[in-house]
Amino acid sequence: MPRTVRQAAALLLIVSSVQLTATVNARAQATPPNRTAKPVNCALKPSRCGYPDATNTGVPAGTKLTVVNGHLSITKAGTVIDGKDIRGCVLVKAPNVTIRRSKVTCTGHYAIGSFVEEYKGGGLLIEDVEVDCRDHHTTGVGSYGMTARRLDIHGCENGFDTDDTTSVLDSYIHDLYEGATGHADGIQLAGGSNIRIRHNTIFAPGGTAAIISHPTKNANVLVENNFLAGGAYTLYCPRRSSSDYRVVGNRFGRQFSVKGGAYGAWTDCRKVSVVRDNFWDNNLKPL
Repeated sequence: MPRTVRQAAALLLIVSSVQLTATVNARAQATPPNRTAKPVNCALKPSRCGYPDATNTGVPAGTKLTVVNGHLSITKAGTVIDGKDIRGCVLVKAPNVTIRRSKVTCTGHYAIGSFVEEYKGGGLLIEDVEVDCRDHHTTGVGSYGMTARRLDIHGCENGFDTDDTTSVLDSYIHDLYEGATGHADGIQLAGGSNIRIRHNTIFAPGGTAAIISHPTKNANVLVENNFLAGGAYTLYCPRRSSSDYRVVGNRFGRQFSVKGGAYGAWTDCRKVSVVRDNFWDNNLKPL
């Protein structure tokens, strides 16, 4: 082939390659990858989908615990409990207490109790803690002035009983104890305001609810980005009145009932301030 012909053929090949690359790039820009897609069917292993379960809550692996036998009553402000295996219940009676990297095994009324009748100031922080109620009619944690983060709560009739200024975050509440006379709930909102329930996994098969609200006495409540399943209704919103109650971006599982709960995923939630972006676990369809 003459040199000039070879040069012309090579030039044509380069131009064609450039045009093809430009076309491919243009298509890629016109149809970008879907980066917002969520995985489905997360119930068997919630952590696969970024939710709490036994792998990312409770006492961190490798933590050495020191046994403490009997109940604890904490009366000194700023006390830090760290790395303990507490074989009894804990009553907080002072502000700004921290309980972290510990296990609490209790069969009394409350495994960890913080009550406005006992002290003022709140500030209780509970993080990386396992609460085991040993299948008793016990509430895991309640109820005032606290932030709970990365808790693994099981064997209790109720996971939390919340009151004013309470945040429940990144926690796993499961295997609740109903018994013959119980009404198991993952989280009970006994009333109160300034409550955040965010990014938890709460499974309540055979119980009353994953989350149940007070009929009239809740204000400034956020229920956001939780994975909820079970109960009669999985989520009971305030049935009569509330103020600034928001239900946003929650995933509802069908592993215990095709309806989420025995009767449905929620009740009375269309009465609250904000309800949006909630969806089913198995197909991501909106509620």
